[in-house]
Amino acid sequence: MDFDIRIKGKNYNIKIIENNDDLSVKVGDKSFNFGKEKKIKKNENSISDFGKQQRQLLNKEIKASISGEASEIFVKSGDSIKTGQKILTLLAMKMENEIISDNDGKIKKIMVKPSQSVREGEVLVILE
Repeated sequence: MDFDIRIKGKNYNIKIIENNDDLSVKVGDKSFNFGKEKKIKKNENSISDFGKQQRQLLNKEIKASISGEASEIFVKSGDSIKTGQKILTLLAMKMENEIISDNDGKIKKIMVKPSQSVREGEVLVILE
């Protein structure tokens, strides 16, 4: 499949190639491969590898999903936490918003204090 798109005044040619269980997407001179693991040529990027690295980094930080004020903090440095465990509560627009852990881990550092204002995307807790 081959098609052209225009984003913010710039034209892009996109090619999608399917081979059995593999899928390749080529945008300009860059290739992105999905599917079974295979050796990547020197000039190719693998979205799945990049995404895995980013998820590993992101999983070490719990960030504010909205702007608000840290209300209650239910953990302390050194605590072991489980997926789905409540970490803290953010007050935003007169509502309590629970911030929960997306994975298991150990609290390395708590970056906020009760009554502290935080912005969306701000790091609240760092995991080991």
